[in-house]
Amino acid sequence: MKCVKCGAELKEGCVYCSVCGTESRIGPDYSVLEDDYLRALLTQEEEKTAQRAARPDAKPQRQGQARQPQPVSSPDRAGGKKPAKKKKTDGRVPILIVCGLLVVAILLGVLVKVMIDRRNANSYEYQVESAEQEMIDKNYEKALHYYKTALALRPDDVPVRLAMAEIYMEQSEYDSAAVLLTEVVDLDPENKAAYQSLIRIYEEKKDYESIALLSEGVKSEAILKLFADYLVAAPVFVPVGGEYDEYITVELTSLEGYDIYYTLDGSDPDAASGTSYDPDEEGILLDEAGTYTVRAVCVNEKGIASEIAEAEYEITVVAPAFATVSPDGGRIDAETTVTIQAEEDCSIYYTWDGTDPTQASLKYQEPLEIPVGNNILSVLVVNDKTGLDSGVYRTNFIYYP
Repeated sequence: MKCVKCGAELKEGCVYCSVCGTESRIGPDYSVLEDDYLRALLTQEEEKTAQRAARPDAKPQRQGQARQPQPVSSPDRAGGKKPAKKKKTDGRVPILIVCGLLVVAILLGVLVKVMIDRRNANSYEYQVESAEQEMIDKNYEKALHYYKTALALRPDDVPVRLAMAEIYMEQSEYDSAAVLLTEVVDLDPENKAAYQSLIRIYEEKKDYESIALLSEGVKSEAILKLFADYLVAAPVFVPVGGEYDEYITVELTSLEGYDIYYTLDGSDPDAASGTSYDPDEEGILLDEAGTYTVRAVCVNEKGIASEIAEAEYEITVVAPAFATVSPDGGRIDAETTVTIQAEEDCSIYYTWDGTDPTQASLKYQEPLEIPVGNNILSVLVVNDKTGLDSGVYRTNFIYYP
């Protein structure tokens, strides 16, 4: 028997409960607490049944079909509770949880990837490393993509431009490579690698004029040496152009010993249309009065021509003046000598018999003795360079001792 108030076991013969002191009454073997517990279980079961009935897929209960009672745990007479049977769990709940976790994981993965991609997109080092890796695998288009992104991050970068130019040259896209290399030269005028690559490109295209233009303004001796085989010095004229009152011979010289071609009519000289100059000959003889325009060019073994050199010569040759004879004729009664003078670079020829002297006549070397008798001294002055003469000058000597 138990106490109706606290549920404690009453000893036989006891009038009052030894726990709470309540007067003993005959009561059932279960407590109020157990009764409340049972009512709560029944209420929960009724609510679950109502929920299942409200679902669309719930099967309708047949009319007159009795509701099956649900097993409940009954109180143990020893004071414990019998464990209730486990209810079956809805299998969809764990699946939904797993799916939700998967969605969250995917979203987190996407977010992390976006953050990494954004970081890499703004990383110069990442772009360059990726490009270099693609270069190892010879994926040139992908490498160019990474290099272009790196260049956008650092617009004044020289190494990236050189790497991109190397790819373009590998693909024979010389114009694109030349643009990048020209930018490198502008950014770094001492960049020897850029000059070497540009020279290769221009030589491939046989654009020697561009090589010459590229060399302009170069101050570094090391870089200037790169142009040694491509820069041909123009020929040198001796004498220089100008006005001359005599016939002259023009000599042309190549400082490097290259071939020389020239013209005298003002046209452009080259190996096809010009006259080949032979340094072992006298030179170019200008032996007539007038104006000459001499144009010449040097051509090396690669066929690269120098700039055209030009010189203008105006030849205004004047005949020499008559010789000066002293004494200048007359009656002589004593032994006398005659001296003759002429302009520089001239020779003097003479006769005593009145005939016209020529270059085959006697040449005046020293004062002349006047012969006895009535004699006519005829003198001719000839310019040794032009060949022009003064005409014959005559004077009469009458000498009788």
